[in-house]
Amino acid sequence: MSTRSFLLPLALSALLGACAGLPERAVDAAPELPAQFTDVAPLPDGVLETAWWRGFSDPDLDALVEQGLLHNSDLLIGAARLRESAAALRQARSAQLPDVGIFAGGTRQRAPSAATPGRTAVSENGSFGASIGFEVDLWGRLATQSEAARQRYLAQGYTQAALRQVIAAQLVRGYLIAQAAAANRVALEENLALLKESLALAERRHALGVISELDLIRSRSEVEDSRAQLAEVNRAYDAARRALLVLAGQMPSREALDALNVRALKRVPAELPQVPVGLPSELLERRPDLRAAEAQLAAAHADVSAARRALLPQLSLTGNAGRASGDLSDLFRGPHLDVWSLGANLVTTLFDGGRRRGAIEAARAREEQLVESYRDAVRNALRETLDALDARAAAAEVHEARVAQAEALAAAATLADRRYQEGYDSYLDVIDARRSLLRARQAVIEARRAAGVAYVDLALALGGGWEEGAR
Repeated sequence: MSTRSFLLPLALSALLGACAGLPERAVDAAPELPAQFTDVAPLPDGVLETAWWRGFSDPDLDALVEQGLLHNSDLLIGAARLRESAAALRQARSAQLPDVGIFAGGTRQRAPSAATPGRTAVSENGSFGASIGFEVDLWGRLATQSEAARQRYLAQGYTQAALRQVIAAQLVRGYLIAQAAAANRVALEENLALLKESLALAERRHALGVISELDLIRSRSEVEDSRAQLAEVNRAYDAARRALLVLAGQMPSREALDALNVRALKRVPAELPQVPVGLPSELLERRPDLRAAEAQLAAAHADVSAARRALLPQLSLTGNAGRASGDLSDLFRGPHLDVWSLGANLVTTLFDGGRRRGAIEAARAREEQLVESYRDAVRNALRETLDALDARAAAAEVHEARVAQAEALAAAATLADRRYQEGYDSYLDVIDARRSLLRARQAVIEARRAAGVAYVDLALALGGGWEEGAR
Protein backbone atom coordinates (compact mmCIF):
# COMPACT_ATOMS: atom_id res chain seq x y z
CA MET A 1 0.00 0.00 0.00
CA SER A 2 1.37 3.44 -0.94
CA THR A 3 1.83 6.21 1.61
CA ARG A 4 -0.87 8.28 -0.06
CA SER A 5 -3.44 5.51 0.09
CA PHE A 6 -2.56 4.94 3.75
CA LEU A 7 -2.80 8.60 4.81
CA LEU A 8 -6.06 9.35 2.97
CA PRO A 9 -8.39 7.42 5.30
CA LEU A 10 -6.54 8.86 8.29
CA ALA A 11 -7.14 12.40 7.04
CA LEU A 12 -10.81 11.60 6.49
CA SER A 13 -11.04 10.24 10.02
CA ALA A 14 -9.51 13.42 11.45
CA LEU A 15 -11.98 15.49 9.43
CA LEU A 16 -14.87 13.49 10.86
CA GLY A 17 -13.55 14.09 14.34
CA ALA A 18 -13.38 17.83 13.75
CA CYS A 19 -16.96 17.83 12.52
CA ALA A 20 -18.29 15.87 15.47
CA GLY A 21 -19.04 19.13 17.27
CA LEU A 22 -19.69 20.05 20.88
CA PRO A 23 -22.60 18.71 22.92
CA GLU A 24 -25.86 20.53 22.62
CA ARG A 25 -26.59 23.08 25.34
CA ALA A 26 -28.47 21.87 28.39
CA VAL A 27 -32.18 22.54 28.37
CA ASP A 28 -33.44 25.56 30.27
CA ALA A 29 -34.09 24.28 33.79
CA ALA A 30 -35.08 27.59 35.40
CA PRO A 31 -38.56 27.72 36.94
CA GLU A 32 -41.00 30.26 35.60
CA LEU A 33 -40.45 33.70 37.11
CA PRO A 34 -43.06 36.45 37.54
CA ALA A 35 -43.12 39.15 34.90
CA GLN A 36 -42.24 41.85 37.44
CA PHE A 37 -41.76 42.43 41.13
CA THR A 38 -45.05 43.16 42.88
CA ASP A 39 -45.57 46.73 44.11
CA VAL A 40 -42.08 47.79 43.06
CA ALA A 41 -41.33 50.59 40.66
CA PRO A 42 -37.91 49.80 39.12
CA LEU A 43 -35.54 52.73 38.72
CA PRO A 44 -35.20 53.69 35.05
CA ASP A 45 -31.87 52.60 33.58
CA GLY A 46 -30.57 51.90 37.05
CA VAL A 47 -27.30 50.04 37.48
CA LEU A 48 -26.18 48.71 40.83
CA GLU A 49 -22.69 49.99 41.63
CA THR A 50 -20.07 47.26 41.86
CA ALA A 51 -18.70 48.68 45.14
CA TRP A 52 -22.21 49.05 46.58
CA TRP A 53 -20.89 49.41 50.15
CA ARG A 54 -19.71 52.91 49.29
CA GLY A 55 -23.34 53.94 49.63
CA PHE A 56 -22.66 54.33 53.38
CA SER A 57 -20.18 57.15 52.61
CA ASP A 58 -17.75 55.78 55.20
CA PRO A 59 -14.07 55.74 54.12
CA ASP A 60 -13.10 53.49 57.03
CA LEU A 61 -15.70 50.93 55.94
CA ASP A 62 -14.50 51.19 52.33
CA ALA A 63 -10.91 50.51 53.40
CA LEU A 64 -11.98 47.56 55.55
CA VAL A 65 -13.96 45.92 52.74
CA GLU A 66 -11.17 46.43 50.21
CA GLN A 67 -8.68 44.87 52.60
CA GLY A 68 -11.01 41.93 53.23
CA LEU A 69 -11.42 41.32 49.50
CA LEU A 70 -7.64 41.08 49.22
CA HIS A 71 -6.74 39.07 52.32
CA ASN A 72 -9.79 37.04 53.38
CA SER A 73 -8.81 33.38 53.77
CA ASP A 74 -11.92 32.01 52.07
CA LEU A 75 -11.26 34.20 49.04
CA LEU A 76 -7.63 33.09 48.87
CA ILE A 77 -8.75 29.46 49.02
CA GLY A 78 -11.32 30.19 46.30
CA ALA A 79 -8.63 31.76 44.13
CA ALA A 80 -6.55 28.59 44.46
CA ARG A 81 -9.57 26.51 43.48
CA LEU A 82 -10.05 28.72 40.44
CA ARG A 83 -6.45 28.10 39.39
CA GLU A 84 -7.02 24.37 39.92
CA SER A 85 -10.07 24.52 37.61
CA ALA A 86 -8.03 26.37 35.00
CA ALA A 87 -5.35 23.65 35.14
CA ALA A 88 -8.02 20.94 34.81
CA LEU A 89 -9.36 22.74 31.73
CA ARG A 90 -5.89 22.80 30.16
CA GLN A 91 -5.53 19.09 30.89
CA ALA A 92 -8.87 18.31 29.24
CA ARG A 93 -8.02 20.36 26.15
CA SER A 94 -4.62 18.72 25.83
CA ALA A 95 -6.34 15.37 25.16
CA GLN A 96 -7.44 16.77 21.79
CA LEU A 97 -3.85 17.54 20.77
CA PRO A 98 -1.13 15.15 19.60
CA ASP A 99 1.48 13.76 21.99
CA VAL A 100 4.93 14.45 20.52
CA GLY A 101 8.10 12.94 21.91
CA ILE A 102 11.68 12.13 21.05
CA PHE A 103 13.55 8.91 21.64
CA ALA A 104 17.12 7.64 21.53
CA GLY A 105 18.34 4.21 22.50
CA GLY A 106 20.83 1.49 21.83
CA THR A 107 21.69 -2.08 22.77
CA ARG A 108 24.92 -4.06 22.89
CA GLN A 109 24.74 -7.79 23.55
CA ARG A 110 26.75 -11.02 23.45
CA ALA A 111 24.88 -14.02 22.07
CA PRO A 112 25.71 -17.39 20.43
CA SER A 113 27.01 -16.91 16.94
CA ALA A 114 24.79 -18.26 14.21
CA ALA A 115 27.74 -18.41 11.81
CA THR A 116 30.20 -20.23 14.09
CA PRO A 117 28.68 -22.90 16.32
CA GLY A 118 30.09 -22.97 19.83
CA ARG A 119 31.24 -19.37 19.63
CA THR A 120 29.65 -16.11 20.75
CA ALA A 121 29.43 -12.80 18.96
CA VAL A 122 28.89 -9.22 20.11
CA SER A 123 26.24 -7.23 18.28
CA GLU A 124 24.98 -3.69 18.74
CA ASN A 125 22.38 -1.38 17.25
CA GLY A 126 20.92 2.04 18.04
CA SER A 127 18.21 4.44 16.91
CA PHE A 128 16.93 7.95 17.54
CA GLY A 129 14.07 10.06 16.25
CA ALA A 130 10.67 11.55 17.05
CA SER A 131 7.28 9.97 17.74
CA ILE A 132 3.73 11.25 17.62
CA GLY A 133 0.44 9.87 18.91
CA PHE A 134 -3.03 11.26 18.37
CA GLU A 135 -6.56 10.10 19.21
CA VAL A 136 -8.98 11.10 16.47
CA ASP A 137 -12.08 12.52 18.14
CA LEU A 138 -14.47 10.77 15.77
CA TRP A 139 -17.61 11.25 17.86
CA GLY A 140 -16.73 14.39 19.83
CA ARG A 141 -16.08 12.58 23.14
CA LEU A 142 -12.92 14.55 23.87
CA ALA A 143 -14.63 17.79 22.87
CA THR A 144 -17.49 17.17 25.30
CA GLN A 145 -15.03 16.37 28.09
CA SER A 146 -13.26 19.63 27.34
CA GLU A 147 -16.57 21.47 27.37
CA ALA A 148 -17.43 19.97 30.76
CA ALA A 149 -14.09 21.16 32.14
CA ARG A 150 -14.69 24.63 30.66
CA GLN A 151 -18.11 24.89 32.29
CA ARG A 152 -16.68 23.83 35.65
CA TYR A 153 -14.01 26.48 35.30
CA LEU A 154 -16.70 29.07 34.59
CA ALA A 155 -18.71 27.80 37.57
CA GLN A 156 -15.70 28.22 39.83
CA GLY A 157 -15.19 31.75 38.53
CA TYR A 158 -18.82 32.64 39.20
CA THR A 159 -18.57 31.02 42.64
CA GLN A 160 -15.55 33.17 43.40
CA ALA A 161 -17.46 36.30 42.32
CA ALA A 162 -20.39 35.30 44.53
CA LEU A 163 -18.03 34.66 47.44
CA ARG A 164 -16.55 38.13 47.06
CA GLN A 165 -20.03 39.60 47.40
CA VAL A 166 -20.79 37.44 50.43
CA ILE A 167 -17.53 38.44 52.15
CA ALA A 168 -18.19 42.11 51.43
CA ALA A 169 -21.71 41.74 52.86
CA GLN A 170 -20.39 40.00 55.98
CA LEU A 171 -17.86 42.77 56.52
CA VAL A 172 -20.52 45.47 56.17
CA ARG A 173 -22.95 43.64 58.47
CA GLY A 174 -20.18 43.17 61.04
CA TYR A 175 -19.26 46.82 60.76
CA LEU A 176 -22.89 47.77 61.35
CA ILE A 177 -22.96 45.55 64.44
CA ALA A 178 -19.81 47.26 65.75
CA GLN A 179 -21.35 50.67 65.00
CA ALA A 180 -24.51 49.73 66.90
CA ALA A 181 -22.44 48.51 69.85
CA ALA A 182 -20.46 51.76 69.84
CA ALA A 183 -23.68 53.80 69.74
CA ASN A 184 -25.15 51.72 72.57
CA ARG A 185 -22.01 52.32 74.57
CA VAL A 186 -22.39 56.08 74.14
CA ALA A 187 -26.05 55.90 75.20
CA LEU A 188 -25.21 53.81 78.27
CA GLU A 189 -22.30 56.06 79.23
CA GLU A 190 -24.57 59.10 79.08
CA ASN A 191 -27.24 57.24 81.02
CA LEU A 192 -24.68 56.14 83.64
CA ALA A 193 -23.37 59.68 84.05
CA LEU A 194 -26.93 60.93 84.56
CA LEU A 195 -27.66 58.17 87.06
CA LYS A 196 -24.50 58.98 89.02
CA GLU A 197 -25.56 62.61 89.23
CA SER A 198 -28.99 61.51 90.43
CA LEU A 199 -27.37 59.22 93.00
CA ALA A 200 -25.23 62.05 94.36
CA LEU A 201 -28.31 64.26 94.60
CA ALA A 202 -30.28 61.43 96.24
CA GLU A 203 -27.55 60.95 98.84
CA ARG A 204 -27.68 64.64 99.75
CA ARG A 205 -31.46 64.66 99.88
CA HIS A 206 -31.46 61.49 101.99
CA ALA A 207 -29.01 63.10 104.41
CA LEU A 208 -31.43 66.01 104.73
CA GLY A 209 -34.34 63.62 105.25
CA VAL A 210 -36.13 64.68 102.10
CA ILE A 211 -36.29 61.18 100.52
CA SER A 212 -36.52 57.72 102.03
CA GLU A 213 -33.73 55.18 102.21
CA LEU A 214 -35.70 53.03 99.77
CA ASP A 215 -35.40 55.72 97.06
CA LEU A 216 -31.66 55.94 97.75
CA ILE A 217 -31.26 52.19 97.37
CA ARG A 218 -33.23 52.23 94.13
CA SER A 219 -30.97 54.99 92.81
CA ARG A 220 -27.86 52.95 93.60
CA SER A 221 -29.44 49.88 92.00
CA GLU A 222 -30.00 51.76 88.76
CA VAL A 223 -26.35 52.88 88.70
CA GLU A 224 -25.11 49.31 89.09
CA ASP A 225 -27.53 47.99 86.49
CA SER A 226 -26.30 50.58 84.00
CA ARG A 227 -22.67 49.70 84.78
CA ALA A 228 -23.39 46.03 84.08
CA GLN A 229 -25.06 46.85 80.75
CA LEU A 230 -22.10 49.04 79.78
CA ALA A 231 -19.62 46.24 80.53
CA GLU A 232 -21.60 43.83 78.34
CA VAL A 233 -21.78 46.32 75.48
CA ASN A 234 -18.01 46.92 75.70
CA ARG A 235 -17.46 43.18 75.43
CA ALA A 236 -19.77 42.94 72.42
CA TYR A 237 -18.04 45.92 70.79
CA ASP A 238 -14.59 44.34 71.08
CA ALA A 239 -15.92 40.95 69.92
CA ALA A 240 -17.50 42.53 66.84
CA ARG A 241 -14.25 44.28 65.95
CA ARG A 242 -12.19 41.12 66.41
CA ALA A 243 -14.56 39.28 64.08
CA LEU A 244 -14.06 42.05 61.52
CA LEU A 245 -10.28 41.76 61.76
CA VAL A 246 -10.35 37.98 61.20
CA LEU A 247 -12.80 38.36 58.32
CA ALA A 248 -10.46 40.93 56.76
CA GLY A 249 -7.52 38.53 57.05
CA GLN A 250 -5.80 40.18 60.03
CA MET A 251 -4.65 38.91 63.40
CA PRO A 252 -7.03 40.14 66.15
CA SER A 253 -4.23 41.61 68.26
CA ARG A 254 -4.68 44.49 70.67
CA GLU A 255 -2.70 46.76 68.36
CA ALA A 256 -4.90 45.92 65.38
CA LEU A 257 -8.01 46.31 67.53
CA ASP A 258 -6.94 49.78 68.65
CA ALA A 259 -6.15 50.75 65.06
CA LEU A 260 -9.56 49.67 63.76
CA ASN A 261 -11.69 52.78 63.55
CA VAL A 262 -15.46 52.34 63.57
CA ARG A 263 -17.28 55.55 62.76
CA ALA A 264 -20.61 56.43 64.34
CA LEU A 265 -23.65 55.41 62.30
CA LYS A 266 -24.97 58.74 61.05
CA ARG A 267 -26.82 58.00 57.82
CA VAL A 268 -30.52 57.46 58.36
CA PRO A 269 -32.38 54.93 56.14
CA ALA A 270 -33.79 57.62 53.88
CA GLU A 271 -30.24 58.79 53.03
CA LEU A 272 -29.02 55.41 51.81
CA PRO A 273 -28.94 55.12 48.00
CA GLN A 274 -31.81 53.62 46.08
CA VAL A 275 -31.06 50.17 44.66
CA PRO A 276 -32.18 49.54 41.05
CA VAL A 277 -34.33 46.42 41.06
CA GLY A 278 -34.91 45.55 37.40
CA LEU A 279 -36.99 42.51 36.39
CA PRO A 280 -37.09 39.10 38.09
CA SER A 281 -35.66 37.40 34.99
CA GLU A 282 -32.56 39.59 35.26
CA LEU A 283 -31.61 37.76 38.45
CA LEU A 284 -30.44 34.88 36.26
CA GLU A 285 -27.79 37.14 34.74
CA ARG A 286 -27.05 39.45 37.68
CA ARG A 287 -26.48 36.87 40.41
CA PRO A 288 -23.14 35.06 40.09
CA ASP A 289 -24.32 32.16 42.27
CA LEU A 290 -27.09 31.41 39.76
CA ARG A 291 -24.60 31.65 36.91
CA ALA A 292 -22.40 29.16 38.76
CA ALA A 293 -25.32 26.76 39.20
CA GLU A 294 -26.17 27.05 35.51
CA ALA A 295 -22.55 26.35 34.51
CA GLN A 296 -22.46 23.29 36.76
CA LEU A 297 -25.63 22.06 35.08
CA ALA A 298 -24.10 22.58 31.64
CA ALA A 299 -21.01 20.62 32.76
CA ALA A 300 -23.19 17.75 33.94
CA HIS A 301 -24.99 17.75 30.60
CA ALA A 302 -21.63 17.52 28.82
CA ASP A 303 -20.65 14.64 31.11
CA VAL A 304 -23.74 12.72 30.02
CA SER A 305 -22.89 13.32 26.37
CA ALA A 306 -19.26 12.25 26.86
CA ALA A 307 -20.33 9.09 28.71
CA ARG A 308 -22.67 8.13 25.86
CA ARG A 309 -19.99 8.70 23.22
CA ALA A 310 -17.58 6.50 25.15
CA LEU A 311 -19.66 3.55 23.86
CA LEU A 312 -18.40 4.23 20.31
CA PRO A 313 -15.09 2.98 18.84
CA GLN A 314 -11.88 4.96 19.43
CA LEU A 315 -9.36 5.61 16.68
CA SER A 316 -5.72 6.32 17.53
CA LEU A 317 -2.93 7.31 15.13
CA THR A 318 0.75 6.75 15.81
CA GLY A 319 3.90 7.55 13.89
CA ASN A 320 7.63 7.86 14.33
CA ALA A 321 10.61 8.76 12.20
CA GLY A 322 14.33 8.67 12.86
CA ARG A 323 17.63 7.00 12.13
CA ALA A 324 19.05 3.59 12.99
CA SER A 325 22.58 2.25 12.90
CA GLY A 326 24.15 -1.14 13.44
CA ASP A 327 27.07 0.42 15.28
CA LEU A 328 26.46 2.58 18.36
CA SER A 329 29.59 4.62 17.72
CA ASP A 330 28.26 5.59 14.29
CA LEU A 331 24.69 6.39 15.42
CA PHE A 332 25.00 10.19 15.19
CA ARG A 333 27.85 10.59 12.70
CA GLY A 334 28.47 7.42 10.71
CA PRO A 335 26.48 5.40 8.22
CA HIS A 336 22.87 4.97 9.20
CA LEU A 337 19.43 4.15 7.87
CA ASP A 338 16.40 6.48 7.76
CA VAL A 339 13.43 4.68 9.30
CA TRP A 340 9.79 5.65 9.81
CA SER A 341 6.45 4.07 10.62
CA LEU A 342 2.76 5.02 10.59
CA GLY A 343 -0.02 3.18 12.34
CA ALA A 344 -3.72 3.35 13.12
CA ASN A 345 -5.61 1.54 15.84
CA LEU A 346 -9.42 1.27 15.92
CA VAL A 347 -10.62 -0.13 19.24
CA THR A 348 -14.04 -0.86 20.63
CA THR A 349 -15.09 -2.77 23.72
CA LEU A 350 -17.52 -5.63 23.25
CA PHE A 351 -18.10 -6.43 26.92
CA ASP A 352 -17.21 -4.44 30.04
CA GLY A 353 -19.70 -5.77 32.57
CA GLY A 354 -21.89 -2.66 32.30
CA ARG A 355 -19.17 -0.22 33.36
CA ARG A 356 -19.80 2.34 30.62
CA ARG A 357 -23.59 2.02 30.89
CA GLY A 358 -23.23 2.60 34.61
CA ALA A 359 -21.18 5.72 33.94
CA ILE A 360 -23.98 7.05 31.72
CA GLU A 361 -26.61 6.44 34.38
CA ALA A 362 -24.43 8.05 37.04
CA ALA A 363 -23.91 11.13 34.85
CA ARG A 364 -27.65 11.39 34.18
CA ALA A 365 -28.40 11.13 37.91
CA ARG A 366 -25.93 13.94 38.67
CA GLU A 367 -27.53 16.06 35.96
CA GLU A 368 -30.99 15.51 37.48
CA GLN A 369 -29.67 16.54 40.89
CA LEU A 370 -28.19 19.73 39.49
CA VAL A 371 -31.39 20.54 37.58
CA GLU A 372 -33.38 20.52 40.81
CA SER A 373 -30.63 22.36 42.70
CA TYR A 374 -30.66 25.07 40.06
CA ARG A 375 -34.42 25.45 40.21
CA ASP A 376 -34.28 25.66 44.00
CA ALA A 377 -31.51 28.28 43.79
CA VAL A 378 -33.64 30.42 41.46
CA ARG A 379 -36.66 30.16 43.76
CA ASN A 380 -34.54 31.12 46.76
CA ALA A 381 -33.04 34.04 44.85
CA LEU A 382 -36.54 35.38 44.16
CA ARG A 383 -37.55 34.89 47.80
CA GLU A 384 -34.43 36.66 49.08
CA THR A 385 -35.08 39.59 46.76
CA LEU A 386 -38.72 39.94 47.82
CA ASP A 387 -37.79 39.68 51.51
CA ALA A 388 -35.08 42.31 51.07
CA LEU A 389 -37.47 44.62 49.23
CA ASP A 390 -40.00 44.34 52.07
CA ALA A 391 -37.32 44.94 54.69
CA ARG A 392 -35.98 47.97 52.82
CA ALA A 393 -39.46 49.44 52.50
CA ALA A 394 -40.20 48.96 56.20
CA ALA A 395 -36.82 50.22 57.45
CA ALA A 396 -37.49 53.93 56.92
CA GLU A 397 -40.92 53.74 58.52
CA VAL A 398 -39.61 51.82 61.52
CA HIS A 399 -36.75 54.28 62.02
CA GLU A 400 -39.07 57.28 61.78
CA ALA A 401 -41.42 55.75 64.36
CA ARG A 402 -38.57 54.90 66.74
CA VAL A 403 -37.16 58.42 66.54
CA ALA A 404 -40.57 59.90 67.33
CA GLN A 405 -40.97 57.47 70.22
CA ALA A 406 -37.56 58.42 71.65
CA GLU A 407 -38.40 62.11 71.46
CA ALA A 408 -41.70 61.57 73.26
CA LEU A 409 -40.07 59.47 75.98
CA ALA A 410 -37.31 62.05 76.47
CA ALA A 411 -40.01 64.62 77.21
CA ALA A 412 -41.75 62.12 79.51
CA ALA A 413 -38.52 61.46 81.43
CA THR A 414 -37.96 65.20 81.96
CA LEU A 415 -41.53 65.63 83.18
CA ALA A 416 -41.30 62.61 85.52
CA ASP A 417 -38.09 63.95 87.09
CA ARG A 418 -39.64 67.37 87.60
CA ARG A 419 -42.75 65.93 89.19
CA TYR A 420 -40.61 63.79 91.48
CA GLN A 421 -38.57 66.81 92.55
CA GLU A 422 -41.79 68.64 93.31
CA GLY A 423 -43.16 65.68 95.28
CA TYR A 424 -46.01 64.71 92.98
CA ASP A 425 -44.64 61.33 91.82
CA SER A 426 -42.50 58.57 93.34
CA TYR A 427 -38.99 57.69 92.33
CA LEU A 428 -40.34 54.55 90.66
CA ASP A 429 -41.97 56.77 88.04
CA VAL A 430 -38.61 58.39 87.35
CA ILE A 431 -36.92 55.00 87.03
CA ASP A 432 -39.58 53.73 84.64
CA ALA A 433 -39.35 56.85 82.51
CA ARG A 434 -35.53 56.65 82.27
CA ARG A 435 -35.58 52.95 81.45
CA SER A 436 -38.15 53.53 78.72
CA LEU A 437 -36.06 56.35 77.29
CA LEU A 438 -32.90 54.21 77.24
CA ARG A 439 -34.76 51.37 75.50
CA ALA A 440 -36.15 53.83 72.97
CA ARG A 441 -32.66 55.21 72.21
CA GLN A 442 -31.40 51.67 71.76
CA ALA A 443 -34.37 50.92 69.50
CA VAL A 444 -33.39 53.87 67.30
CA ILE A 445 -29.85 52.48 67.07
CA GLU A 446 -31.18 49.05 66.18
CA ALA A 447 -33.51 50.55 63.55
CA ARG A 448 -30.56 52.26 61.86
CA ARG A 449 -28.55 49.04 61.93
CA ALA A 450 -31.49 47.06 60.53
CA ALA A 451 -31.94 49.62 57.75
CA GLY A 452 -28.28 49.25 56.84
CA VAL A 453 -28.61 45.46 56.82
CA ALA A 454 -31.70 45.72 54.61
CA TYR A 455 -29.67 47.77 52.12
CA VAL A 456 -26.90 45.14 52.21
CA ASP A 457 -29.35 42.26 51.80
CA LEU A 458 -31.05 43.88 48.83
CA ALA A 459 -27.75 44.63 47.09
CA LEU A 460 -26.64 41.05 47.66
CA ALA A 461 -29.98 39.56 46.54
CA LEU A 462 -29.80 41.51 43.28
CA GLY A 463 -26.31 40.24 42.48
CA GLY A 464 -24.15 42.81 44.20
CA GLY A 465 -23.37 44.73 41.02
CA TRP A 466 -20.57 42.31 40.17
CA GLU A 467 -18.72 42.44 36.85
CA GLU A 468 -18.14 39.19 34.98
CA GLY A 469 -14.77 40.28 33.74
CA ALA A 470 -13.60 41.12 37.28
CA ARG A 471 -13.65 37.60 38.70
